[in-house]
Amino acid sequence: MKAANLSGLPVAVTICTLLVGPLGRVSAVGAEKAPRGTDYEREELGVNPYTAPSVAEIFQQLDDLKPLPFEQLKRDFPQATHSSREQMGMVFGGLVADGFLIVECEKKTLVDELGRVLLRQARSLGVGDRVMRHSASLTELGQRGDWTAVRRELIATQNDVERAMTALRDQKLAHLISLGGWLRGLEITSGAVESKYSPERAAVLWQRDLINYFAEELETLPPPVAHTPLFEKLRSGVGTIRTLLNHASPDQMSLSEVKALHEQARELNAAIAAGE
Repeated sequence: MKAANLSGLPVAVTICTLLVGPLGRVSAVGAEKAPRGTDYEREELGVNPYTAPSVAEIFQQLDDLKPLPFEQLKRDFPQATHSSREQMGMVFGGLVADGFLIVECEKKTLVDELGRVLLRQARSLGVGDRVMRHSASLTELGQRGDWTAVRRELIATQNDVERAMTALRDQKLAHLISLGGWLRGLEITSGAVESKYSPERAAVLWQRDLINYFAEELETLPPPVAHTPLFEKLRSGVGTIRTLLNHASPDQMSLSEVKALHEQARELNAAIAAGE
């Protein structure tokens, strides 16, 4: 696994921590919020501990973009598992990002279904036992409207899947889970900014370090995976996003650039869901 030193700051990983990509700025906050013992476990398994900020920061960024136009940003949950393990990982990551949107908009009626779908996807990845108790807890907490606790439960769900992947030495799949969440998060945030544009709101989308990181990670996949139609499309689309962000001004991202980001992220997420 290739080390990443984003913005010059080595930050302790929480694998879906990369989900925060489009929503949070690279910082050392993630190291403080990572579960105790996580870094030690990674070092013991030979996994590089340096990557992006904590998934917990996604909520603060969504807070900053409120009110969120939920009806415009929502999407249907995937109703079936997929044959490709790599695709299943990206779908799982995207579901966690969907969960962040549901929590931010306090959609009580959707939390139970979210928990069930997360559990189904986790089982397809072979880590259902890690998610089962979280699924039940998400439903209970959502019914009570305890949104702070639901936030914590979603973060804990991702951390448990991360630890399972670390134990299995499946770093590449862990990065694909992160990629799926990052792309869905980009679709959500760029859509929110597009619906109510201002340069200040658009600034949260300027994640040049993270897009460079993901573009480089996609180049490290084994050939049987890298040369499938889905991953050819992902490399091309992520490359398009990379070019856009590398040329955009962090303080003056235009509405047309925001629209281009939103459309590209939407297309890639649709491809992940369809497996093509």
